[in-house]
Amino acid sequence: MQLKIKPLPTRQVHLDFHTSEYLPDVGSEFDAAEFARTFKEAHVNSVTIFAKCHHGMCYYPTKVGIQHPSLKGRDLLGEMIEALHREGIRCPIYTTLAWEEDIARRFPQWRQMKKDGNFANRETLTDRTTVAPGLWKFNNWIHPDFMDYTEAHLREVLDNYAVDGIFFDIFTYHKEACWSEASVAFREKHGLMADDPTTQRRFIAKAQEHFASRFTPLVREKHPEATVFYNADYDLRADGGSGSRHLGRFVTHFELESLPSGFWGYQHFPRQARGVLFQEHPWIGMTGRFQKMWGDFGGIKPMPALEFECFRSQALGGGNSVGDQLPPRGRLEPAAYRLIGKVYEQCEAAEPFYEGSAPVARVGVVPAQATASEDVAASSLSDEGVLMMLAESHYEAAMIDGDSDLSGLELVILPDASLIEPKLRDKIQTFHQKGGTLLISNRSGYDSEGNWALSWLGLEPGEAITLYPSYWSAKESFWKEAADSDFVIYAPGRLPVISGGEWNPLIERKLPYFKRNDVKYCSHFQTPPRPEVEADAAVLEGDGVIWFGDPVFREYRQTGNKACYEAVVRCVERLIGKPLVGGDLPQTVQIVPRRKGNDLLLTLLHYIPQRKALDIDVIDTAHSFAGYEIAFDRPVETVTEGFGGEALKATDSGAFRLPDGRGRLLLKVAAYFEDNS
Repeated sequence: MQLKIKPLPTRQVHLDFHTSEYLPDVGSEFDAAEFARTFKEAHVNSVTIFAKCHHGMCYYPTKVGIQHPSLKGRDLLGEMIEALHREGIRCPIYTTLAWEEDIARRFPQWRQMKKDGNFANRETLTDRTTVAPGLWKFNNWIHPDFMDYTEAHLREVLDNYAVDGIFFDIFTYHKEACWSEASVAFREKHGLMADDPTTQRRFIAKAQEHFASRFTPLVREKHPEATVFYNADYDLRADGGSGSRHLGRFVTHFELESLPSGFWGYQHFPRQARGVLFQEHPWIGMTGRFQKMWGDFGGIKPMPALEFECFRSQALGGGNSVGDQLPPRGRLEPAAYRLIGKVYEQCEAAEPFYEGSAPVARVGVVPAQATASEDVAASSLSDEGVLMMLAESHYEAAMIDGDSDLSGLELVILPDASLIEPKLRDKIQTFHQKGGTLLISNRSGYDSEGNWALSWLGLEPGEAITLYPSYWSAKESFWKEAADSDFVIYAPGRLPVISGGEWNPLIERKLPYFKRNDVKYCSHFQTPPRPEVEADAAVLEGDGVIWFGDPVFREYRQTGNKACYEAVVRCVERLIGKPLVGGDLPQTVQIVPRRKGNDLLLTLLHYIPQRKALDIDVIDTAHSFAGYEIAFDRPVETVTEGFGGEALKATDSGAFRLPDGRGRLLLKVAAYFEDNS
C-alpha cells in the first residue's frame, strides 16, 4: 500500500556534507539567507539537508551522538531548515546507517563482520576503482543496540525540528556480511544460514523489513505528512522478495540513485526507472553535478550531460534530484548552481507539458534475476542490454513482475536468465493464450527451484554448448542480408529441447572446429566455424513466441555484438510490427512516448555519450534534429511542438520534418489514441 504524502517536489538537490572532525572551520562562512537564496534562484524546490554524516558527525546540538567539534554548539541544521522554509523550499533530513565512522570506532561490536571473522569495509573509494586510505566501515544496523541508538538519534531530530522527510542512507550490507553474533542469530531465526548470493539477498531484504517496520511508523507518527526513504537497491526483482516491490511497503516514494559518470554508467538508470514505471509510488531520479563521482570537490560536469540526465528522468515521469556537496566552510559553489539553475529552469518550463500524462509501453521485460550460481552483475547486463536494444530501435518498454498488469502489452521479453515464479507464470500463460507474444533467450523461464515454468510452449532450454564461440547462419527468409555470412556469438548458448508444437528455425548454428586450449588452437582469438550447420538451431520461432539459445542481451551489453541487435530487432518487428513512432530515426535519438488524455506526447532526446575519457562516458554536446523526419505506425494529420504549438511540416510519405532544435524536442499528436483506447 502506498503511504500518503503531498505531491513530491520535482527539482531537488541532494546536498551531501561528509566532513571529518579534523577540519577546523566547518560552517565558518555559512550565511543562511544566501544559502536559501542560491537554491531559490536555481529553481530548486527541495533540498535534502544533513543531520548526521558518514564521519558520524552531527550538525545540530545533540545528546545522543557527537556534534562536529568545529561548530561549537551551533545549530547548522536548524538554521538551514528555517532559511529554506522561509523561501518556500522543502528540506527532508539526511541521516546515515551502515557508514558511520564515529560509531564504528567507539562500538566495534556493532560492526558488520564477514564469515572469516574480519570486519567488513569498503575495498575502494566510491568510484569502485581507487584503493586509498580512509575507506568506510560497515555498521550492522540490525544490531539491537545500534537500532536503539538510531531511534534515540531520530527522536531527537523528530522532536526538535520541522521535519519534511527523513532520508536514511546506506541501507544495505557488504556483499560478504553479516556474520556477527547478532546477525547469525537473526539468520538462524529466519532460516538464512546458507552462504550464496540468493540467500544473501533474502537476508538483506529481511533485515530491511525488520528495521523499516520499526522506523517508518516512528517518522509517520511524529510527522504524518513527512516523506520516508531508505537508500538501497531499487531494481525490480521478478520474485518481489527484494528491490522496489519489497521496499515500497516502507517508503513514501522512490529516489533512484544513478550517477552515469560514476560506476553506474548511462545504461543503469533506464532499468531502474522502467522498473518503477507502472508502480504507484511517485519517484525522482538522482544524478549528480559531479564530473566523476560523489565527493568530487570542484568537479562540474558539462551542461549537456546534466540536461540529458534530468530531461530523461522527467520524460519517463519522474522528478529530479541533483547531487551536490556543501564545501566545509558552508558556502555553495556558484558554478554548480549556475549549472543546476540553467537545467532546472528548462525542467520547470516543461512541467505543464507532462502534467497529467501516463507512460505508454508495448513491451514488458521480466528482470533477469541472478540465482545462487550466477553473479548479480551478469543479470544486470542482460537487463541493460535488452533496454538498450529497445530504446535504440524505438520500442518503449517497462520492467514487469508478478504484480504487474500485462493487459496493455503486446510482447513480453524474458532476457537470458529471468526467473518465473507461479504468479508471473500464470499471467504470462494467460497473456500468451490471449494473443500476446513472447521473446525468450538462453535459460530464462525456470522458477527458483529449477523447474521449467513455461511447459505449455513445447520447448525448453537444454544443455549448454561446450564448443564456443559459436556462429550464426541466418535463414534467407528471415534475414537476407546476413544469409551468406557467419556471425560470431562469443558467450556459450543453450541447445533447445522440443517436446511439442511446430518450431521454425530462423537462425541456424555452426560450431567451431574445436575448443581452443593451450595445446590446440588456431589464429589470434578464436577457432573458425565448421562448414556445416548443427541439427539444433540457434533461434526458433513457434506460435507467437521466438526463442534464442544464446544470451543475446548480455552479449550486446558486454561486446556490442551488432548481429545480436539486428536479430532481436527483426524478431520484435516480426512479433508486434514496427515501433509506435520513430522507426526510421537513428539509434542515437531516444524517444519517450506518454499519453495525456487521447493525445500522444513525445520527448525526443539527442545526446550521445562518448568514451572520450578512459574511465567514464562523457556527454558534452546537444545534437541537432535538423534533417531528420519522424514517422508513425498509422496516419497522423498534425504534429505540433510542445512549446508554442507550431505544426511540423509533413512530407509526401506521411512523415514530418523535425525542426532544427538541439538536445530535446517536445512534440504532441492530438487525438492519437481517440480510436485506440
